Parts: sequence; structure tokens; C-alpha cells
Amino acid sequence: MSHQTLEDVLRTAGNPVTLLRNSQIGPYAFPVVRHEFTNWRDEQRAWRETCALFDQSHHMTDLYVEGPDALKVFSDLGVNSFQSFKVNQAKQFVACNYDGYVIGDAILFYLSENRFNLVGRPPAHNWVQYHLEMGGYNAKFERDERSAQNQGRRKTFRYQVQGPNAATVMEKVTGKPAPDIKFFHM
Repeated sequence: MSHQTLEDVLRTAGNPVTLLRNSQIGPYAFPVVRHEFTNWRDEQRAWRETCALFDQSHHMTDLYVEGPDALKVFSDLGVNSFQSFKVNQAKQFVACNYDGYVIGDAILFYLSENRFNLVGRPPAHNWVQYHLEMGGYNAKFERDERSAQNQGRRKTFRYQVQGPNAATVMEKVTGKPAPDIKFFHM
């Protein structure tokens, strides 16, 4: 069996788009979640043209931070302004080191007074956790690793309904008008 370089594979396919759209690799099987039903093209078409339900419960780490200094730690470590950040809102949190280099980013949910949840890939979480442990902040944390690291035992499950027909589908499922939720609000 001969090994092909990426250049060989691209030349055979004609271009990267054709290669990706016609991939024979099949769906990615996340360790603790049932396989996809179809493929990423159908998924993208659904969220653009109809409605898609995403299970976002398993691939991201959650870091719950609570206490009087909870907001301060995020303000100290992030480039974001938190001046108008309120309960039931979310924002992208960008963590940087003291020289201004990006450590990582994640979504920060303002759950209740002095209580937050940082959701995403671990680098930003690790940076915040390190400073909570070492920096003298009056706040505690609880870490909920992505399912691949904790055998699927999650504290929180997260689903997203997206697409032009999302509100109609939610109204049909719940029997009530869909709430008007603003961007990055809960």
C-alpha cells in the first residue's frame, strides 16, 4: 500500500472543496454519542434552509465559577469589557496572558449573581482555573470535562435549535409561541 501526500490527494480530487464534499471517510463518531444520521452537508443545509437540532452536550468543557470575585477573574484575564454584562446573557470570552498573547477563547454564560459558566475548549478554562487556584480570588470553581474525558457523565446538557424554521418548529413542539430571545441572551 502506497501512501499519498496531501498534494497527491488534492490533485486527484481536483480541488479541496470537491475533496471535502465527496469524502468517503464517513461521519465522525464521537466516543459517547450515537453516530450522525447523514453528513455535514445535510446538517449545513438544514440550519440554512429549514431547521437543525444540535446536541452540544458532549464536545466542550464547562468551568463553573462562583463567588464574589467571579466576574473579577474574567475581567482581569480577558480582553472583553464586562461593564454592561448582565445575568442571562452570554459573550465570547478571550483570555490573554500579561503580554497580550491569546491563551484561548470560550463562551461565558452569566447564570446568576456571581455565578458563571465558561464553555468551550480547555485552554481558556485552564488559564482561568490556574488563576483561581493561585491568584487569591474569592471564588470557587467546578470543572465538568467534555464527555470523552469523563465517560459521558455531564452535569449540563446543551441543545441548539437553529435555522429559518426554528421558531415554527419550537412553537409546534411546545404548543406556545417561541420566545423572542436576543443575540447571546438566554
